[in-house]
Amino acid sequence: ADGSEPQKHLVNDFKEPGIVMGIHNLEKSIRSFAKSCIIYALSKRMDIWFATKDTISKEYHAYFKQIFQEEIDNHMDELLNAGVTYRYLLIDDAVAQMMKHEGGFLLALKNYDGDVMSDMVAAGFGSLGLMTSVLVSPNGQFEYEAAHGTVKRHYYEHLKGNATSTNSLASIFAWIGALGKRAKLDKTMELLEFARALKSAALTTVYDGVMTKDMT
Repeated sequence: ADGSEPQKHLVNDFKEPGIVMGIHNLEKSIRSFAKSCIIYALSKRMDIWFATKDTISKEYHAYFKQIFQEEIDNHMDELLNAGVTYRYLLIDDAVAQMMKHEGGFLLALKNYDGDVMSDMVAAGFGSLGLMTSVLVSPNGQFEYEAAHGTVKRHYYEHLKGNATSTNSLASIFAWIGALGKRAKLDKTMELLEFARALKSAALTTVYDGVMTKDMT
Protein backbone atom coordinates (compact mmCIF):
# COMPACT_ATOMS: atom_id res chain seq x y z
CA ALA A 1 0.00 0.00 0.00
CA ASP A 2 2.94 2.37 0.54
CA GLY A 3 4.12 1.97 -3.06
CA SER A 4 7.23 -0.03 -2.22
CA GLU A 5 8.38 -3.02 -4.27
CA PRO A 6 6.61 -6.34 -3.63
CA GLN A 7 8.67 -8.91 -1.73
CA LYS A 8 9.00 -12.32 -3.34
CA HIS A 9 10.22 -15.52 -1.70
CA LEU A 10 10.78 -18.85 -3.39
CA VAL A 11 8.99 -21.58 -1.43
CA ASN A 12 9.86 -24.44 -3.74
CA ASP A 13 10.76 -24.90 -7.40
CA PHE A 14 8.25 -27.65 -8.18
CA LYS A 15 9.61 -30.30 -10.57
CA GLU A 16 6.62 -32.56 -9.84
CA PRO A 17 3.08 -32.21 -8.44
CA GLY A 18 2.93 -30.99 -4.85
CA ILE A 19 1.14 -28.62 -2.52
CA VAL A 20 1.81 -25.38 -0.62
CA MET A 21 0.23 -24.02 2.56
CA GLY A 22 0.37 -20.33 3.41
CA ILE A 23 -0.49 -18.93 6.87
CA HIS A 24 -0.41 -15.43 8.25
CA ASN A 25 -1.14 -13.56 11.46
CA LEU A 26 -1.22 -9.92 12.54
CA GLU A 27 0.91 -8.54 15.35
CA LYS A 28 -2.25 -7.09 16.90
CA SER A 29 -3.93 -10.49 17.19
CA ILE A 30 -0.79 -12.14 18.60
CA ARG A 31 -0.56 -9.44 21.27
CA SER A 32 -4.25 -9.91 22.04
CA PHE A 33 -3.60 -13.63 22.50
CA ALA A 34 -0.69 -12.97 24.85
CA LYS A 35 -2.60 -10.35 26.88
CA SER A 36 -5.63 -12.63 27.22
CA CYS A 37 -3.42 -15.43 28.54
CA ILE A 38 -1.78 -13.07 31.04
CA ILE A 39 -5.14 -11.70 32.22
CA TYR A 40 -6.47 -15.21 32.78
CA ALA A 41 -3.30 -16.40 34.52
CA LEU A 42 -3.40 -13.40 36.86
CA SER A 43 -7.07 -14.02 37.66
CA LYS A 44 -6.28 -17.64 38.60
CA ARG A 45 -2.75 -17.02 39.92
CA MET A 46 -1.48 -19.75 37.62
CA ASP A 47 1.97 -20.00 36.04
CA ILE A 48 2.13 -19.56 32.25
CA TRP A 49 3.77 -21.96 29.82
CA PHE A 50 3.92 -20.81 26.21
CA ALA A 51 4.83 -23.49 23.68
CA THR A 52 5.47 -23.37 19.94
CA LYS A 53 8.19 -24.64 17.57
CA ASP A 54 10.52 -21.81 16.64
CA THR A 55 13.36 -24.25 15.86
CA ILE A 56 11.36 -25.43 12.83
CA SER A 57 9.49 -22.26 11.87
CA LYS A 58 12.29 -19.81 12.54
CA GLU A 59 10.32 -16.72 11.52
CA TYR A 60 6.59 -17.41 11.99
CA HIS A 61 6.77 -19.17 15.35
CA ALA A 62 9.68 -17.04 16.51
CA TYR A 63 7.50 -13.94 15.98
CA PHE A 64 4.95 -15.39 18.42
CA LYS A 65 7.74 -16.10 20.92
CA GLN A 66 9.11 -12.55 20.60
CA ILE A 67 5.75 -10.80 21.07
CA PHE A 68 4.74 -13.09 23.93
CA GLN A 69 7.99 -12.22 25.73
CA GLU A 70 7.41 -8.49 25.15
CA GLU A 71 3.93 -8.70 26.72
CA ILE A 72 5.28 -10.72 29.64
CA ASP A 73 7.91 -8.01 30.19
CA ASN A 74 5.20 -5.31 30.01
CA HIS A 75 3.23 -7.07 32.79
CA MET A 76 6.21 -8.25 34.84
CA ASP A 77 5.35 -6.22 37.97
CA GLU A 78 1.80 -7.62 38.07
CA LEU A 79 3.05 -11.16 37.48
CA LEU A 80 5.69 -10.90 40.22
CA ASN A 81 3.17 -9.48 42.69
CA ALA A 82 0.79 -12.36 41.93
CA GLY A 83 3.57 -14.96 42.16
CA VAL A 84 3.01 -15.98 38.51
CA THR A 85 6.03 -17.30 36.59
CA TYR A 86 6.50 -17.63 32.81
CA ARG A 87 8.21 -20.37 30.80
CA TYR A 88 8.79 -20.74 27.08
CA LEU A 89 9.11 -24.33 25.83
CA LEU A 90 9.19 -26.09 22.50
CA ILE A 91 5.82 -27.77 21.95
CA ASP A 92 7.22 -31.32 22.09
CA ASP A 93 9.03 -30.58 25.36
CA ALA A 94 5.88 -28.98 26.80
CA VAL A 95 3.79 -32.04 25.95
CA ALA A 96 6.33 -34.39 27.57
CA GLN A 97 6.52 -32.26 30.73
CA MET A 98 2.76 -31.76 30.89
CA MET A 99 2.16 -35.53 30.95
CA LYS A 100 4.24 -35.82 34.13
CA HIS A 101 3.01 -32.61 35.79
CA GLU A 102 0.40 -32.23 38.52
CA GLY A 103 -1.26 -29.42 36.57
CA GLY A 104 -2.34 -26.04 37.87
CA PHE A 105 -0.66 -23.99 35.14
CA LEU A 106 -1.87 -22.22 31.99
CA LEU A 107 -0.55 -23.80 28.79
CA ALA A 108 -0.70 -21.13 26.08
CA LEU A 109 -0.94 -22.70 22.62
CA LYS A 110 -1.83 -21.60 19.13
CA ASN A 111 -5.17 -22.71 17.69
CA TYR A 112 -4.37 -26.13 16.24
CA ASP A 113 -2.09 -27.19 19.11
CA GLY A 114 -4.72 -26.05 21.60
CA ASP A 115 -7.50 -28.05 19.92
CA VAL A 116 -5.41 -31.23 20.06
CA MET A 117 -4.01 -30.83 23.57
CA SER A 118 -7.27 -29.72 25.23
CA ASP A 119 -9.06 -32.85 23.99
CA MET A 120 -6.15 -35.03 25.10
CA VAL A 121 -6.20 -33.55 28.60
CA ALA A 122 -9.98 -33.89 28.86
CA ALA A 123 -9.88 -37.50 27.67
CA GLY A 124 -7.07 -38.20 30.14
CA PHE A 125 -9.38 -37.12 32.95
CA GLY A 126 -12.10 -39.52 31.78
CA SER A 127 -14.47 -37.62 29.52
CA LEU A 128 -14.70 -34.74 27.07
CA GLY A 129 -17.95 -33.98 28.90
CA LEU A 130 -15.83 -32.59 31.73
CA MET A 131 -14.26 -29.84 29.59
CA THR A 132 -15.35 -26.21 29.75
CA SER A 133 -14.11 -23.27 27.68
CA VAL A 134 -13.28 -19.85 29.10
CA LEU A 135 -12.96 -17.14 26.45
CA VAL A 136 -10.98 -14.08 27.57
CA SER A 137 -10.65 -10.86 25.61
CA PRO A 138 -7.57 -8.60 25.86
CA ASN A 139 -9.61 -5.99 27.74
CA GLY A 140 -10.60 -8.44 30.44
CA GLN A 141 -14.04 -9.70 29.40
CA PHE A 142 -14.81 -13.35 30.15
CA GLU A 143 -17.19 -15.91 28.63
CA TYR A 144 -17.73 -19.40 30.03
CA GLU A 145 -19.20 -22.29 28.06
CA ALA A 146 -19.29 -26.07 27.85
CA ALA A 147 -16.78 -27.13 25.23
CA HIS A 148 -18.51 -30.25 23.94
CA GLY A 149 -21.37 -30.45 21.43
CA THR A 150 -23.04 -33.64 22.61
CA VAL A 151 -26.10 -32.15 24.33
CA LYS A 152 -27.84 -31.09 21.10
CA ARG A 153 -27.24 -34.51 19.54
CA HIS A 154 -28.49 -36.27 22.69
CA TYR A 155 -31.60 -34.08 22.75
CA TYR A 156 -32.52 -35.13 19.21
CA GLU A 157 -32.01 -38.77 20.22
CA HIS A 158 -34.27 -38.15 23.24
CA LEU A 159 -36.98 -36.76 20.95
CA LYS A 160 -36.84 -40.04 19.00
CA GLY A 161 -37.44 -41.94 22.22
CA ASN A 162 -33.88 -43.28 22.44
CA ALA A 163 -32.01 -43.58 25.74
CA THR A 164 -29.20 -41.05 26.26
CA SER A 165 -26.51 -40.43 28.85
CA THR A 166 -25.84 -36.71 28.83
CA ASN A 167 -23.03 -35.48 31.05
CA SER A 168 -24.19 -32.15 32.43
CA LEU A 169 -21.08 -31.40 34.51
CA ALA A 170 -19.39 -29.20 31.90
CA SER A 171 -22.50 -27.03 31.59
CA ILE A 172 -22.80 -26.79 35.38
CA PHE A 173 -19.11 -25.87 35.72
CA ALA A 174 -19.45 -23.23 33.01
CA TRP A 175 -22.21 -21.62 35.09
CA ILE A 176 -20.07 -21.96 38.24
CA GLY A 177 -17.20 -20.13 36.52
CA ALA A 178 -19.42 -17.39 35.14
CA LEU A 179 -21.27 -16.82 38.43
CA GLY A 180 -18.00 -16.83 40.39
CA LYS A 181 -16.42 -14.30 38.03
CA ARG A 182 -19.51 -12.07 38.17
CA ALA A 183 -19.44 -12.26 41.97
CA LYS A 184 -15.79 -11.17 42.09
CA LEU A 185 -16.44 -8.27 39.72
CA ASP A 186 -19.47 -7.09 41.72
CA LYS A 187 -17.97 -8.03 45.13
CA THR A 188 -21.12 -10.01 46.00
CA MET A 189 -19.89 -12.60 48.51
CA GLU A 190 -23.27 -14.40 48.67
CA LEU A 191 -23.08 -15.22 44.96
CA LEU A 192 -19.45 -16.32 45.31
CA GLU A 193 -20.39 -18.65 48.16
CA PHE A 194 -23.24 -20.06 46.06
CA ALA A 195 -20.84 -20.79 43.18
CA ARG A 196 -18.46 -22.54 45.57
CA ALA A 197 -21.28 -24.54 47.14
CA LEU A 198 -22.57 -25.57 43.70
CA LYS A 199 -19.08 -26.77 42.74
CA SER A 200 -18.77 -28.73 45.97
CA ALA A 201 -22.20 -30.32 45.46
CA ALA A 202 -21.38 -31.31 41.86
CA LEU A 203 -18.09 -32.93 42.88
CA THR A 204 -19.63 -34.68 45.88
CA THR A 205 -22.33 -36.16 43.64
CA VAL A 206 -19.68 -37.72 41.40
CA TYR A 207 -17.52 -38.89 44.31
CA ASP A 208 -20.62 -40.57 45.75
CA GLY A 209 -20.89 -42.65 42.57
CA VAL A 210 -23.66 -40.77 40.72
CA MET A 211 -22.32 -40.21 37.20
CA THR A 212 -22.95 -40.80 33.52
CA LYS A 213 -21.65 -43.89 31.75
CA ASP A 214 -18.87 -42.00 29.90
CA MET A 215 -17.26 -41.33 33.31
CA THR A 216 -18.07 -44.73 34.80
